Amino acid sequence: MVKQIETLVDDIYELLGGNFFIGELLDDLSEAFAQRMKQMVGNRVIKDNNYTPGLRMSNLGKPCERQVYLGIHKPEEMEPLDPWTRMKFLYGDCIEELLLFLCEAAGHTVTGMQDKMELEGVPGHRDAVIDGVLVDVKSASTFSFKKFKDGGLVNDDPFGYIGQIQSYLEASQDDPLVTDKSRCAFLVMDKTLGHICLDIHAKVPFDVREITRQKVATMEGDVLPSRAFAPVEDGKSGNMKLPMQCSYCNAKHACYGPELRTFLYSNGPRYLTKVVREPAEHVIEVK
Repeated sequence: MVKQIETLVDDIYELLGGNFFIGELLDDLSEAFAQRMKQMVGNRVIKDNNYTPGLRMSNLGKPCERQVYLGIHKPEEMEPLDPWTRMKFLYGDCIEELLLFLCEAAGHTVTGMQDKMELEGVPGHRDAVIDGVLVDVKSASTFSFKKFKDGGLVNDDPFGYIGQIQSYLEASQDDPLVTDKSRCAFLVMDKTLGHICLDIHAKVPFDVREITRQKVATMEGDVLPSRAFAPVEDGKSGNMKLPMQCSYCNAKHACYGPELRTFLYSNGPRYLTKVVREPAEHVIEVK
């Protein structure tokens, strides 16, 4: 019996609960899984150091075009990733490979892993096609996982995941591996608690290709795009600070230049774009 993606999470749970016996098949799947892990770790540790800036399908959905533009045109001004941030991403990639292995072990059809794709000249790699459905595999914090599980990503998508997966789906319309052209899905694991969910989205009704062409033109142009997020008030001091979305952006210093000042508070760094009242003396400013 051919399995359908709707039973994917339950089937993985049954597998982990010891209710499936897959015998010798597990050896073959485990060997393929080990090879993918080996290649992925090598790519992340070595090839990431040779990253070439450019527009990719993975950043087509980003809400701030200015961030993407600066990353392409001023890569030398981007903040380098800390080792612990790289470790976090590597851990996430390991979880994603593990999920795909479990999908196969649970009897579902997994194809097209890391296939190269292209949409209006923009390159990308999809995660996989599961049971004929385009799937993007992710790990998430408990807070973020809840958005996927409860369908809240549509109204709260700060990293542009929906735009990203819709671009993959559009690029897959002529792909025979993707037999279901009308929808796509996120397969997500809570990396703290181990819960898994499948968040299915219908193909959007608007022209993804035209939007992509517009983004390509913007990134190739000479005009710096506007900021997607404005500074917010820092309490009642009269100071203005970066909003949450910008505080995590690796382009924030290139975006604001010397007017952006960083202060280390007890609860973490605070990025001030306007200082009316100097922070208390015990608060250290990072130059």
